Amino acid sequence: MENPIYLILIAIIIVLTIWFLIVKYFLYPLFFKPKIKISEIVNFLNEKQCSFVEYKNLNKKERERNIFEQPKGLTFNSFVSGKSEYKIIGFSKNENKHKIYWSELQSWFPPFGKRILNFIEEKDSEFLNELQKEYNQEIIIVTDKCPACKNGILINETECKNCGLNLVA
Repeated sequence: MENPIYLILIAIIIVLTIWFLIVKYFLYPLFFKPKIKISEIVNFLNEKQCSFVEYKNLNKKERERNIFEQPKGLTFNSFVSGKSEYKIIGFSKNENKHKIYWSELQSWFPPFGKRILNFIEEKDSEFLNELQKEYNQEIIIVTDKCPACKNGILINETECKNCGLNLVA
């Protein structure tokens, strides 16, 4: 019969491996995933002479582009760090247009405790044109008729009585 110490060691290693995988891939992403701070975003955009519009987590299509050229599969870094990626929308005052910046935040687990924040500016004109369409809103100056239903309105009204369209003063 084999030595029971080896069996106990194998059982302990299996339990620790399962615990590590549960913490790494379920608990850590749910509760401790690195989050970018608004102050970090605003400081970066101020350096680029842009104003902050919004930031979002990447959707599936954007993640598939692999903007930060991350290697596929498991690496040593993936075991000792967590990573978050964001899309940051800014408005350039000088160029009078919106810009996209991709942000990657990598945070190392407690013994190492380091945060690395990388930004990449989007250069693809297709994405930028799509962004301009999404964020540029046409401003219509209303003087005497509602633009939706063509009903007559007064100058000081803030809502069309016929269709309920809100008019910004």
